[in-house]
Amino acid sequence: MSEISDAGGSAVADRPDRADRYGRRSPRGGKDRGLRIAFVVFLAVLVSGTVWFGLDHANRDVSASIPSYEVTSDQTVEARIEVRKDKDDVAVCILRSRSADGTEVGRKEVRIPAADSKTVTVVEVLRTTARPNTAELDGCRIL
Repeated sequence: MSEISDAGGSAVADRPDRADRYGRRSPRGGKDRGLRIAFVVFLAVLVSGTVWFGLDHANRDVSASIPSYEVTSDQTVEARIEVRKDKDDVAVCILRSRSADGTEVGRKEVRIPAADSKTVTVVEVLRTTARPNTAELDGCRIL
C-alpha cells in the first residue's frame, strides 16, 4: 500500500490511482478515432453532395407572369402568360382562377414549349365552375 498526503498534509492510505478511478483508456483508442474521423468526412461529403444536387435541380431558371387577363364569360377566363426560361427548356405552369369571394373555381396545367427566344407568350382559356374574378399563376417549373 502506498501513502499519499492530502491537502492538509496527513497521510491517506489506499487512495485509488486516478486511472483506476476513471477507468483505463482502451488500447484500440487510435483505431476508434480514425474510424470517427473517416465517418465525419463521409458525412460531410454526403451532405455537401446532397445540397449541391438539390440546388442544381431546384434552381433552374424559370419565371412567369400574367400581364393581362380577361373574364370572357361566367365560365371562362382568358389569360396571357409570359414565361422567361432557356430556349431549349420545356416548362409547365399552373394557371388558376378565383371567384370574387376568393374560392378557387378553376385550375389547369399549361405546357410552355421550347422556343426560339427566352421569352414565350401563350394565351390560354381556363374553364371555371363559377364566375371567375382573377387569373393567376400558382408556380412554374422546368420539365
